[in-house]
Amino acid sequence: MKKLAFSVFAAALTFGANAAEHVKADVNAFDGIYFGLGVAAVDNGVKGESTTTEDKRSYHNTRLAATAALGYGKVVSETAFLGLEAGLDASQNFEYDNSNAKVNGLTPSAALRLGYASSSAKSMVYLKAGAAYSKAKLYTPKIKCDKWAPIVALGAEKICGKLRTRLEAEYRFRSSKSVDPMKLTNRGAVTLRAMAVYTVKM
Repeated sequence: MKKLAFSVFAAALTFGANAAEHVKADVNAFDGIYFGLGVAAVDNGVKGESTTTEDKRSYHNTRLAATAALGYGKVVSETAFLGLEAGLDASQNFEYDNSNAKVNGLTPSAALRLGYASSSAKSMVYLKAGAAYSKAKLYTPKIKCDKWAPIVALGAEKICGKLRTRLEAEYRFRSSKSVDPMKLTNRGAVTLRAMAVYTVKM
């Protein structure tokens, strides 16, 4: 009986150790320097309005963009993920109203990521907060709005072999610039991203 009990206890310890190592390995897949590439759908626009009259001009469009990310992250306390990330959405410049208004197609960003990592599901959900730089302009009259604006995003990642797949929805808050007699507003933008992420193990 003692030998049987000892055998069961030893097997339980071995199983527990192997399970712990497996859990740790799954969680560690989110650790390290990483880069990602993918596609995005960007919905944004600009609005020009007179500061002295009721004249308003509003432009809007949705377009596809290439998207890239470079960052570093680490899982702490077994489930909490902390990371810093730089991103870039790249598309063609978009012009409105016979080229009287333009939105620049390059939008860089920098953000902090906070997430919850699940070893059993090999996945993570996260919240991202930071700022993105965007540029819009009117040619008549000449006015440009190029500012950093706050961004917030909600996303999820799933471990698939050596890669992680990511889906993310982001909102960029509006920014504006006034030069009498006009005010130019770079409207709030919604961006949906799908990306493959590769972690560089040191």
